[in-house]
Amino acid sequence: MHPDSPDSPLPGERSTQFVLLLSMYVGYAWFMVLRMAPGGVSTALETELHVNETQWGRILAMSTVGAVLGKFIGGWAADRLGGCATFAVGLLGASLGIAAFGLSSTVILFQTTFFLALMAKSFGWPGMTCMVGQSFVPSEYGRVWGILSTSSRAGSILGTLGLGALISVFSWRSVLLTAGGIGAAVALLFWKTAGRAEARLAGLRGRRGAADAASVADASEGLTRTVSDDAVASSHPLAGTTLPAALLRFAISGQFWLITISLTAMTIMWDFLLVLPRLLKDTLDMTDSGASMTASAFPWGSLVAVLAGGFLFDALDRRTTAWVMGALLLSATGCIVLFRALQQIPLTESQQVPVTVGILFIYGACIAPCYYIPMSVFSIRFGGPHVGFLVALLDAIAFGINAVFQWFGGAVAERSWSEYLFLLSSVALVSSVTMFFFLLGEAREEQAAAAAQMST
Repeated sequence: MHPDSPDSPLPGERSTQFVLLLSMYVGYAWFMVLRMAPGGVSTALETELHVNETQWGRILAMSTVGAVLGKFIGGWAADRLGGCATFAVGLLGASLGIAAFGLSSTVILFQTTFFLALMAKSFGWPGMTCMVGQSFVPSEYGRVWGILSTSSRAGSILGTLGLGALISVFSWRSVLLTAGGIGAAVALLFWKTAGRAEARLAGLRGRRGAADAASVADASEGLTRTVSDDAVASSHPLAGTTLPAALLRFAISGQFWLITISLTAMTIMWDFLLVLPRLLKDTLDMTDSGASMTASAFPWGSLVAVLAGGFLFDALDRRTTAWVMGALLLSATGCIVLFRALQQIPLTESQQVPVTVGILFIYGACIAPCYYIPMSVFSIRFGGPHVGFLVALLDAIAFGINAVFQWFGGAVAERSWSEYLFLLSSVALVSSVTMFFFLLGEAREEQAAAAAQMST
């Protein structure tokens, strides 16, 4: 980047961005530890409190309803109160909710506390989206989201592998109370460090707007005009619109519906991780701890892939990206089909774990870049001043349909894991097709914007 470019970093800006990025990374990683913690203890609930698959599916469904409600509240709050405050409040609320889950003993209490925890957890992504949009330039969005998305995977690994190991030593209640206590401390630390970094970045940007705004000479009239960040922001198609007007704009966008369908399907695929320990225990006769630790291969695969995916997203044109991500999701569909076939393939005890780990690793690697990056970049580009609500709306629709899937999926799994996996593979195929056409649409939008810029 040219040093005189308006997007070139100011002195101290990169270090401050790093502090903000690190704060979001640690905070969201612990969001995911909290998110995964109940799934990690689900087999212990089955053993000690006799919570069956149907009851567990309904606990998950109610928690997803909480996540949907939290998306709307968190999206609205992020656009109006700021990303930092929304993120911190959400992390504190999720921590308290998981601690309360650890003190519960009935299905109703498990549903209520997990509902509250995931409602608060839903504040995290809208808060981060606002902070990224305000603190980084568009050419960096892919890599920034790639880095931040690895925090989600790191948290999932810690929530499955780490908590799975702790459950073999400590009671499940102690594990959840500890996770909640650490989360509360992380929330307070985030508020202090990220808030300070945001304030410093705002000051730097303000000085850039006042003293270092780009000056462009008008060759035909000999005039000079100043281009500030506010002017660029005011040029967005949704600038100055009310929320109802923005919602109408979303509703008539084909791109919005394509990413919504794909994201919904991938959310269902992603939450397969929450029932995975039970599947491994029921079909492969693994121990509670072993099933939870084997399931960590899923987030390990996604951790490796999503970081590379962020840099590729910035480097590749959208048409090429459409083929790459469509192929990845098609491969994820194949992993589910193969996992279903394993139920009929006789494997020795020494073969079961490595084969299962390999399939889950590839499955996670195929889903993660497609799940996190396109939706987040699209939300910032298309949402503009309503970015927080847009990303929340996309997630809310996905989570709402996922709640229906979980409610009935638990009963399907209790009847037959083979039927459950067939249903999941059908959902995965839908995600592949819709993601492919969404990214082709983004390629057309990109070409149209470039043509319009050249004509002016």
